[in-house]
Amino acid sequence: MTCQRCSREASVHLSETVDGQRRELHLCGPCARKAGLTPPDPPPNAALEAIVDHLIVQHVGELVGELAKTSCPLCGLKFMDFRTGGRLGCPNDYEAFATGLLPLLRTAHGASRHVGKIPRKRTPPSRSPRLRLRARLREAIAREDYELAATIRDQLRQEDADQ
Repeated sequence: MTCQRCSREASVHLSETVDGQRRELHLCGPCARKAGLTPPDPPPNAALEAIVDHLIVQHVGELVGELAKTSCPLCGLKFMDFRTGGRLGCPNDYEAFATGLLPLLRTAHGASRHVGKIPRKRTPPSRSPRLRLRARLREAIAREDYELAATIRDQLRQEDADQ
């Protein structure tokens, strides 16, 4: 859109409603200054990374701003890569990103320590007679003692038939 007073590109757009009638005014920067209107400030001349860091700190917090610059010394994963992808790179990341991970774990799981179920305890193999027989069968076959292996095999079959 062009300026209504000259042919330059308009950068100030003013609209107002007076007595139910809407009026629009489109001016370039110099014409807006002459009319007493200040044009918007130009964007700061800064690197994109600095702008992104500033936005992160402003919207998320100082801690995440520091974490955004942190990377794992072993795998090289950056904290922001973890935040976008949701996956850690190596076990060392738990230590490298501890200040950022602990609040996430507390929020997601209600605690930062595992307190879930544990597997039921199994009978140790040495106490199970069937497993002992199978181990003896493997040993007998390995020694090529086929008569003992046949006897053990028959015992195992008898146990299967009894159950």
